[in-house]
Amino acid sequence: MKALFSIFLAVGLCIGSIPSVQAGPVRTARNVAKSTAITAKNVAHSAVKGTRRAVHTVVNTFTP
Repeated sequence: MKALFSIFLAVGLCIGSIPSVQAGPVRTARNVAKSTAITAKNVAHSAVKGTRRAVHTVVNTFTP
């Protein structure tokens, strides 16, 4: 699970840096860091939600 979170965090960092390249020097490093943190948080929440959904599906499958 730790490795999975690291992968999601890396993807979040990559996605978060894309808008800063397009905006040029207008965006500050602080704004980039903030948007990256928000993206990483959203990715982590999505991973947790997906894992929870999968666990519930498995439990419902094996519950008589």
